[in-house]
Amino acid sequence: MSTGFPQYSPSAKQGNIGVGMVSRIVEDSFGWLFRRNHQENDFGIDGQIEVVTEAGAVTGQMLAVQIKCGPSFFRDSNQLGYLYRGETKHFNYLANYPLPVIIVICDPQAKEAYWARFEPGEARITEAGWKLTIPRENRLLESKAAIEALLPTVSDHWSALVDYWRVHNMLLGYESFVFMISHGEVESEDISGVNVLRARLTSTKELALHCQGKVEFSFSGYDEDPRELYEIDEVMRYIAALDAAFPELFFFVRTEEPMVTLKLFMYALFGVGFQGEAPNRTVILDMHLSGRFLSSHFEGLNLISEWAGLSEEEIYRISKAVMLLLGFPPASTTRPVG
Repeated sequence: MSTGFPQYSPSAKQGNIGVGMVSRIVEDSFGWLFRRNHQENDFGIDGQIEVVTEAGAVTGQMLAVQIKCGPSFFRDSNQLGYLYRGETKHFNYLANYPLPVIIVICDPQAKEAYWARFEPGEARITEAGWKLTIPRENRLLESKAAIEALLPTVSDHWSALVDYWRVHNMLLGYESFVFMISHGEVESEDISGVNVLRARLTSTKELALHCQGKVEFSFSGYDEDPRELYEIDEVMRYIAALDAAFPELFFFVRTEEPMVTLKLFMYALFGVGFQGEAPNRTVILDMHLSGRFLSSHFEGLNLISEWAGLSEEEIYRISKAVMLLLGFPPASTTRPVG
């Protein structure tokens, strides 16, 4: 009677039984989604599992699964569990798969399934291919939390994007702004906030161009200190760290009155001396120490200007404003070398 009809082979039947066992556990016990691969597209992965929260949110977290079913997969074992033997042709495919891969073996008589994550470094070479231990304690029915732990933590990217653009649009609305650095940040030389600011300012060309020449740094927590900021050692050390972390200073720093940032950098990095007595004393700077400062920041100016698409004339305008503010006469103001 079977002559002339397609055949439903025992191996295909076993495969469907295994897929059915896994899909029922995933969907009924875990409350997740199981998506089976079409057989013609099965190169070692039988399906994908997609995580769903208790509230019904589909998170985008996914993993792939290779399923094997039948008593033959439980005959070979060691002290830790069952030895799964894989084919060489599937190894690189599984190792390069963009999702975490778990291997599940199913016992149709006992109605049990066991799993292990495919880790290339844990596989052992055999004459016929490779083998991997599937621990006996890894019963699939009881492993929802353990499998979920294989996946990256779910993040609320939409809220983060909303917050990002709220700040982005706020910055676009200001003609200039002051970035406040706290006393605690100065004491610990914590420049993480400045790093965040720098990343923000250079996140888009639009924002970088809008903020060109509009940034000032200010220090809070020193109002009761009778000394000037350039007389406070910890502030000067912080500015030195800030200088190293912000190579685009000349591009973003404010060069129109009122401004203090570039002057503070000069006092911190050029060597401060005094002539006369307070309150009429004069601050003297060692301009011989300006070479490294100018060289590094003109290089930073050139790099970000090229990225932002500024013309030579615009770069020259910025350079001239910076040099005049630093006290160099107009005749000394030249285009930066880069």
